[in-house]
Amino acid sequence: MALNMRNITFASFNLHNLQLPGGPMYPQSRPYTDAEYAEKIWWQADRLRAFNADVVAFQEVWSADALREMIRTAAMEDDYDLAFIREGDWDGVAVACAVRKPWEILATTRHKAFPGSMRLAKRKRSMENIREEPPLADAEVSAEDDDAFVPSQEDERVQVDIDEFSRSVLQVTIGHSRATRPSVPPMEVFCAHLKSKLATPLDNEEYRNPAIQPHRAALGTALSTIRRIAEATALRIILTETMKDNDRPVAVLGDLNDSEHSNTLAILTGQPSFRVVATSRAAKRDDDGLYSAVALQKLRSLGDVYYTHEYRNVREVIDHIMVSEQFYDWSDNRLWSFQEQRYYNDHVPVETRTATDHGLVRAEFRWAPAEGVDV
Repeated sequence: MALNMRNITFASFNLHNLQLPGGPMYPQSRPYTDAEYAEKIWWQADRLRAFNADVVAFQEVWSADALREMIRTAAMEDDYDLAFIREGDWDGVAVACAVRKPWEILATTRHKAFPGSMRLAKRKRSMENIREEPPLADAEVSAEDDDAFVPSQEDERVQVDIDEFSRSVLQVTIGHSRATRPSVPPMEVFCAHLKSKLATPLDNEEYRNPAIQPHRAALGTALSTIRRIAEATALRIILTETMKDNDRPVAVLGDLNDSEHSNTLAILTGQPSFRVVATSRAAKRDDDGLYSAVALQKLRSLGDVYYTHEYRNVREVIDHIMVSEQFYDWSDNRLWSFQEQRYYNDHVPVETRTATDHGLVRAEFRWAPAEGVDV
């Protein structure tokens, strides 16, 4: 454990369907035997000990009891407190969070429904009507700014009716005892598992339609992409409402099922500016932006071999750690300094039920408040 108890390490760990032996999973999934389960628990416990993190976001948890047993097998049950989306059982995969002492779980919030301000709607209007009554949004940008000005177009009708996350987001408020570490503010940790890139299975009505059958893959992939983007947008709204006009530290951890430069990550991070020259004034403050730890690592590393997932020989980072300006070195609001992000991915190309099909990611931050920050 770090000598300075204010230091913190975050990790994301996809458990690849952690379930008790004989327990139900997906309709086509074969339940684990006792031997498979024991091997899976041992392998994952060994990995948990290896990356030695203070806060771990887990994905694909079918059973709270199975996760507790894995942590007992790692001999870390006295080290971690656990947070789940709810007490008791749940149906399907879920996220969970482990928080290591002396960090404490102060509160938990489950986000299943999208926030009320989440609306993905655009009405169709003719160009004649647009000219007669231009949208208010057009008045907010200048036609002289080519990068900002996107004039209204006709035939723009869009209506997305998704109103909840496919897998609940778990928000965990953590901190130190105010009596022992009064300088460390509470922080919000969001554990997320967004919709997969795999094609969504069509309902029977479409699946059996001869005209649709040749297009199942395209339609299913489109459904998954639309849902993942909607989920990222809903989470972005929750993050903005959490972060705006305050200095509370925030971290987002989890399997986001998209790469660093995807639209999903662009929406979630808010695309804050990074400083690449020390004398620049960029990125001094960003009230609600998030900084991807993979980007922070690339800025200081000669390596470019990062990946947490492989599918059809394509390797990419889809498991992420993102942090607010309180963890960004060049921010005037910095409380922690980024040290390193590491990937544990040697097992990823190997097909096995007892390991995981995702690499594990860990990011380390050291307590180092910027000059002038009141702590």
